[in-house]
Amino acid sequence: MNVEIVNNSQKQISTRFKEENIEDLLFEFLRDRTKLTERAYRKDLKHFFAFTAQHFGVPAFINRKMHFEDIQRVHIVKYKVHLETTNCLRRKPYAPNSVNRKISAVSSFYQFLLVREIVDRNPAEHCIRPKRLVVEETQAFTDREMKDLFDLVIKIAPPLHKAVILLIFTTGVRQSELRGIKLEDIKHHEGISFLHYIGKGQKKNTMPLHPTALFYVNEYIKHMEIIGRKIYPGDYIFQPAKNTYNGRTLNKLSHTAMAYIIGKYAKMINKDKRITPHSARATFISSLIENGEDIYYVSKLVNHSDVRTTQGYDKRKTNFRKNPVFNLNFF
Repeated sequence: MNVEIVNNSQKQISTRFKEENIEDLLFEFLRDRTKLTERAYRKDLKHFFAFTAQHFGVPAFINRKMHFEDIQRVHIVKYKVHLETTNCLRRKPYAPNSVNRKISAVSSFYQFLLVREIVDRNPAEHCIRPKRLVVEETQAFTDREMKDLFDLVIKIAPPLHKAVILLIFTTGVRQSELRGIKLEDIKHHEGISFLHYIGKGQKKNTMPLHPTALFYVNEYIKHMEIIGRKIYPGDYIFQPAKNTYNGRTLNKLSHTAMAYIIGKYAKMINKDKRITPHSARATFISSLIENGEDIYYVSKLVNHSDVRTTQGYDKRKTNFRKNPVFNLNFF
């Protein structure tokens, strides 16, 4: 009796499967995600299915349709072991966080298939994943280094570089959020300017703009108009030097360009620190906490759902000069 029920269930899944095209499924699965996330998911899923096809001959792929129900938990486990033991392009096995991400991509996709009733289980659901480890911590600038950085940038940097660096370090927004800001996202209320943007997890956030940062953003916008590239309300504020269409730039600044801008001037301040766009967020959070701001307020300000995440961004917690031991009244 149980065998018959299972067989009937498999037949129903197989019937539904015949009506599904893999590209249509991927489009539906990825349609609400950012382009960067979409590329990452596609790459991870392609890598997984290439592995199972090569080593186990599953899932069956017929007429652009894939028998996803062929994948079992053992295939996920074997894939995890493969990632942890086989050298990748970097000539060493994948780091725990990369393994975790790849397994999560497979699990998320199968959860989607489960909801769509294309499979009757998620084979990755109970697969034990490696603990997340910080292989290389994000480095942050001190307040003194930040003053030196701003002085340098204001003195020698072109308008775009000034605006990018002052805005990202004084708001703590993620580089993807900064790149996605449009002119219409800057609002004004009671003499204060605010940045309204959609953050990670599609969360809406509002960040007050420091007057100095706003000044150089406006200077950059004026500069763009002078050179014949006026930025309209619906346009991205930070634009690449090329890729114009009828005098309008429709693309936003790339993450590579953002990293180059920040890295270029950061090396002039401290060549021994690896400062990235994400370092701006760590610097912003660390400075606020070190200067006495309540960590719960800071957590809310940067749109963290858990204050423990904010604590992880505090890169100055080992400031020994402020250690309570120096407050002892024994001597």
